[in-house]
Amino acid sequence: MFPSYRETRWVKFKRAHYETPTLTYSARITKVTRFPLSDIPPELNQAKLSDAVSALRIKEFRRFWFAGLASNSGGLLQGIASPFIMYEMTESGAWVGGSVFALMLPMAIVGPFAGPMADRLSRRKILLICEVILATIAISNAILWWSGIREPLIYVGVNIIYGVANGYALPSWQAYVADLVPRDYLMNAITLNSTQFNAARAIGPSIGGVVLASAGAGWAFFGNGLSFVVVFVTLLTLPKTPSSPLAGRKDSQLSQFKKGWEYAKTQPTIMTGYFAAACVAVLGGPLVQVHLILFVENVFQVSEFKFGLLMSTYGIGAVMIAPWLAAYGSRIKRSRLLVGSLAIYGIGELLLTATKIYWIGVSGIFIVGCAHLVMATTTNTTLQLHVPEPVRGRIMAMYLMVFTIGAPLGSIIQGPLADKFGPRSVVTVMGICFLAATLLFVVSGRASSYDFDE
Repeated sequence: MFPSYRETRWVKFKRAHYETPTLTYSARITKVTRFPLSDIPPELNQAKLSDAVSALRIKEFRRFWFAGLASNSGGLLQGIASPFIMYEMTESGAWVGGSVFALMLPMAIVGPFAGPMADRLSRRKILLICEVILATIAISNAILWWSGIREPLIYVGVNIIYGVANGYALPSWQAYVADLVPRDYLMNAITLNSTQFNAARAIGPSIGGVVLASAGAGWAFFGNGLSFVVVFVTLLTLPKTPSSPLAGRKDSQLSQFKKGWEYAKTQPTIMTGYFAAACVAVLGGPLVQVHLILFVENVFQVSEFKFGLLMSTYGIGAVMIAPWLAAYGSRIKRSRLLVGSLAIYGIGELLLTATKIYWIGVSGIFIVGCAHLVMATTTNTTLQLHVPEPVRGRIMAMYLMVFTIGAPLGSIIQGPLADKFGPRSVVTVMGICFLAATLLFVVSGRASSYDFDE
């Protein structure tokens, strides 16, 4: 008889829970971390899968979720401080775009190594190491600012190192979610994971705006450093993942990554997901990372606090739509969610550029935040459900690489264009491109590949 859910929590593995005492420690972990919905106890099964927070009933995922909220809120403290100080030092959209490029391009470069690593090694251990490195870098940023150093190239260099560490962490973070919940709860867990990040988009910039105005950028960097400590401590309490079947393989990480790419190319669902991610990264990524500071300075001409509020609205929109998506997303075809979110993304950008009135711009960013959450969650869920476990880390690493290549590419292109033609003109063109991409997904029939299991 399968033991009670409480008895099988991973923190109590060393106790004899199973009727067959010969099970190895690794086998017990595998048995618990890969259980089907039918094996979940009745008290957990009573919750409907449409329950918007059902995955949070699982203690380990709940800890992971709140730790991620704290860390990402801290990350957004730095996320608002970094473009602000870069514009303050240079008064150039090109420099702001270049700093984003320096942060995200290394994440793409390490992707071919980080993905196979997430498949071969303990994802928990990878995250523990990366959190220590990221905390050190963030606190170093604070020390640089407090020391009066105002050389843009130094901060660009720090961004490069930060991007490398983050690039190794992200594939393991994405794949670790699937280690903490049963498959039947995966879409809900991914939705909640995306909600957590976007809740941080609401919390972090709001706090960041206040911190920038009252205490300065150094404290925003320092707050980010402390947030990584929260994740580190939480990870120590979470279960060790079972050894990967690839752990003993001798072939190189690049060879494994190539095999993952060969597999991805044969799967229309995966390639459609990558293309959708590329649209959002190239067309929409620079909106928050580059253009909002330009809108605040040149179009709306408002304070640091309202800059933080404008960035927060992106996350607020995502948080507001998340309960609906978690509760009803599984009842709607994923192809419709994809097409609808891309179209609404473009409409939100066009609304932002329609006028110089600040609050209308806020409403446009709110709509963009809603659309981004739906698109990202739908694509992430589709990929996680579609791929087999042995290649999960590599497929998710490639998915993240699309963002980490596309966003800096878009930033390095759109930043100088915004300097020359103004942010309103550039964002208007990007909004129109979103609508064109939506039409392409519909006409080509690519969106229907998201419904592979129907």
